[in-house]
Amino acid sequence: MSEINIDELITKATNKFLLSNAAAGRAKQISDGSLPYVNHFDPNSPVITALREIAAGKIKINILSGPSKKAQEIISEEPEFAPSALERLAKGAKVKEKKREKSKK
Repeated sequence: MSEINIDELITKATNKFLLSNAAAGRAKQISDGSLPYVNHFDPNSPVITALREIAAGKIKINILSGPSKKAQEIISEEPEFAPSALERLAKGAKVKEKKREKSKK
């Protein structure tokens, strides 16, 4: 397998974005020291090695159903109640009215 055909790779994933994310994730694992699953790999380019693994069928691309834990943690960490811009403007208007009344007296 000297050349990687993009049409063959896209059949392994449902779309090109999933393919690129899967290849990037696997390339990061390879650069961090994971051993490649194919015999013919490029030691200088982990992305090419990842694409060859996907083309050979050694890597399966799955779509996870639902958000990951990290996304749930981010969503659950809500900031404390902050007044809306309209409320802040209304409070500012009330303070200005009180200052005007004091200055008139």
